[in-house]
Amino acid sequence: MYAEHTHLRNKVIKVRLNEDERDLVDALARINKTQPAVLLRDLVLERLEALESREKRNGQAIAA
Repeated sequence: MYAEHTHLRNKVIKVRLNEDERDLVDALARINKTQPAVLLRDLVLERLEALESREKRNGQAIAA
């Protein structure tokens, strides 16, 4: 199915939110016309990239 198996997203991390946080995620997902899980994944990946860039600028490597 995937030409590159590393692109397969099959690892799961659960996040627990309170009602207000979940309502906010749902509202933002509706505004952005996407699913809540996709919205959160995109936000997490965006933040991870920013953290990685900052660490590289500071001369520190992030262990994988």
